[in-house]
Amino acid sequence: MRAKSVVGSEGTAGSNGRKGKATRWAKLIEAQRRSSLSVVEFCRRRGIAKATFWYWRKRLVSAARNDSGTALAQRFLPVPIVVAVAEPVEVIVDTMRVRLAGASAARVVDAIVVSIQRGA
Repeated sequence: MRAKSVVGSEGTAGSNGRKGKATRWAKLIEAQRRSSLSVVEFCRRRGIAKATFWYWRKRLVSAARNDSGTALAQRFLPVPIVVAVAEPVEVIVDTMRVRLAGASAARVVDAIVVSIQRGA
């Protein structure tokens, strides 16, 4: 029985194949980051297993941390937390009645209260 040689998808065995694969995955991960697609949709369109994508992403981030000694800078965007108001909010001041509904009702009520306090 003959032993078969194992050749990576890059066409070479050994460390060059692994390095080429890591470079390929780094490019794919960067392409997903630049796209407007979620990881799931990006992988579906490219025929990539999600688990493989996440594996390489984690592996490359870990390798970059080890190389630089610090974590890669990540970009975080502020996301406002909006609590949906289940029931309408009603504000009554003297003869004026304001009824609000929706996610922004609390902010509007806060603005009304601030305006009333300034005028008082």
